[in-house]
Amino acid sequence: MQPDISKAEKWFEDQNWKAFAFQKETWRSYLQGKSGLLNAPTGSGKTYAVWLGCVLEAMQSPREAKGLQIIWVTPLRALAKDICAAMNRVNDDLNLGWNIALRTGDTSQAERQRQKRKMPQTIVTTPESIHILLSQADAKKTFGNVKAVIVDEWHELIGGKRGVQMELAM
Repeated sequence: MQPDISKAEKWFEDQNWKAFAFQKETWRSYLQGKSGLLNAPTGSGKTYAVWLGCVLEAMQSPREAKGLQIIWVTPLRALAKDICAAMNRVNDDLNLGWNIALRTGDTSQAERQRQKRKMPQTIVTTPESIHILLSQADAKKTFGNVKAVIVDEWHELIGGKRGVQMELAM
C-alpha cells in the first residue's frame, strides 16, 4: 500500500505548482521509513521534497509531537533563514502548529535559553551548533524524540573540518 501524500500534493496545487516525481518519491520513501540522499539541481524543490515528508508523518501521527523532532543542518546561515521561512510557510498553511526555530552563531543568548527550556519541534542549525547541543548535560533528553536529521548542502561540508564534525555528530 502506498503512503498517503495527497495533502502534500494539494498544498502544491494551492501554490499553483506541480510536484516533481522526485518530490513525490521522497515523500513516499520518508513515510515508509527509508533514509537516503537527495540530489537535485538548485531551485528544484529539495527543501519541500524533504520537509513535506516530515510534515506528512507528523500529520498522520495520532500523538502530539513533543520536543525536538526534526534537525535540519545547513552550513550557510543565510540559507538557514530561507529554509526556516519555507518550513514555516508549510507549517502555517497546513496548520501543523509546530515551533520551527533557528539556532546558529547569530542566535541570541535569550533565545538559546528559551530553546533549552522548551525545544522547538524543528530546529534549523549549523554543524557547530549541533556539537554545542550534543555537549550539554541534557543532550539525551534534547535528542530523545528526534525522528530525522537532514543535512543540507552536504557537498559544502564533505572533505572539510565541518564535514567531519557532522559525521561525528551523526
